[in-house]
Amino acid sequence: MIIYVLYAVLGLISYLFVIKPLTEMIRLKLQFGKDCKISFNFFGKEIYDQLKETKESKNERDIFNKQKTAYNKYQYKFFMTNMLWIIRISIADPLYQKEALLNHQLYQKVDPVCHNDLLSKGLMWSKGEQWKKQRLLLSSSFEFDSLKKKVPMINEITQSKIDNFSNENVLSSLQSITGLIVIKSFFGIQTDQIYINNTELQVEIANIMNEMGYMRFKSQIQSTKRLIFGTKAWKIFPTKEEKKLLQRVKDMRLIVENLVQQRIKYFEDSNNSQINNNENFLNILVNEYLKIKNKKQQETTLDQIIQEFITLQFAGTDTTAVLLYHCLYFLAYYPQAQEEIRREINESCPSSYINENEINNLKKLSAFINEVLRLKNPAMRPIIRVATQDHKLKDLKIKKGWLVCIDYFLQNQSEKHFDNAGQFNYTRWLQDKPIKEDNNFIYMPFSAGPRNCIGSQMALLEVKIILGQILKRYQIMINKNVEVSWEIHFNHQLSPTNAVILNKIK
Repeated sequence: MIIYVLYAVLGLISYLFVIKPLTEMIRLKLQFGKDCKISFNFFGKEIYDQLKETKESKNERDIFNKQKTAYNKYQYKFFMTNMLWIIRISIADPLYQKEALLNHQLYQKVDPVCHNDLLSKGLMWSKGEQWKKQRLLLSSSFEFDSLKKKVPMINEITQSKIDNFSNENVLSSLQSITGLIVIKSFFGIQTDQIYINNTELQVEIANIMNEMGYMRFKSQIQSTKRLIFGTKAWKIFPTKEEKKLLQRVKDMRLIVENLVQQRIKYFEDSNNSQINNNENFLNILVNEYLKIKNKKQQETTLDQIIQEFITLQFAGTDTTAVLLYHCLYFLAYYPQAQEEIRREINESCPSSYINENEINNLKKLSAFINEVLRLKNPAMRPIIRVATQDHKLKDLKIKKGWLVCIDYFLQNQSEKHFDNAGQFNYTRWLQDKPIKEDNNFIYMPFSAGPRNCIGSQMALLEVKIILGQILKRYQIMINKNVEVSWEIHFNHQLSPTNAVILNKIK
């Protein structure tokens, strides 16, 4: 009897982990031939091979190098692999990418931190009517007329911070600037003295998200635990490191909740429930909260406000700071480009502040940022999506439960669309048509479609002003005492955090 049970269990395991995923791979391989590359892995070995190669590579150490090499060699449209029984399909063809991005309602974004109390109810991960409502509420704050009012404040914060730059942790110094800009401009909190665990709140939020995101790559056990148990994985045999991280999450959420409660109390005490919706995010969200009379619904909405605060604070802090860090690295690596762009900034922006009219004249700086985004975008691979129903993208059948990756970074480094695609050359963006065979879904640094990055204009505005202020004051050099690599934490980022050195210009 026992032997039959063992045979049945073995058969079930073989079906779930081998036959089922392999059958789907073979089906698409037969349909698309050389346009579909497959790689079967029993426990997602492909992911950990990438990590191992990143650490051991003698050349440029980048977790995506293997994928870029394979794409340039085979020019496939799709790459299929598996993690246990789950199919993961990476879409490389821009026509299929376009279909997926335009039909966003067919997918649910996968939360990289896999935690219910942080990002799942924020703008980036909400869905359906809730997402539409959130996007509509916040969209006016990202319109150009609203953004240009923030230019003096961005200059002021940058100037107050950059004289105390730390070469020991350049990324953290950048997060301090970008995070404070978010706190003051979008949440109306007029202080930079919010500390947690001896770290500025904005930096601690970024650190927590990056550490939680990176944990999925630390071992196959942790990654498999998340895959099987989802958000409950944090409570199943947590390691000492996981326990410490969860305590930091509680501490951080408590501070954010106190900030939200203070704002609610202020407007309740002043009997001013009709808040100026153009003022800041927190006021907009509190205004919606005060309209609710049902206590249970208020509790749900309060949690949404907290998570929206964390989501927007993190997105506005970390992604922009990492992009700035990558720009500094390339400026250091290409000193001639650094001098050309510094000259443009000094000529176009002679005063201490960089205003919105002067920003429009910084053509070389804009081109430089575009080239960094092409080669080393912090959002190199957008958030992974899971299909919520069976559907078709043109002639590609996607099944419910499949993980879908839209790998537009492959097109950014393809000779089909860019001359000398593997080389850094910012002057390509000074040409009339830098992109070949462009269908408007080739170069998508901030994604595309209805769920593109709502803060893209704000991010570029910040990056131009902060880089301009830094180049006015500092010479940027490579730190020759460290060995760099390009890793995935939450975003795709340069490591370590002191890969460049900033020396004040005398």
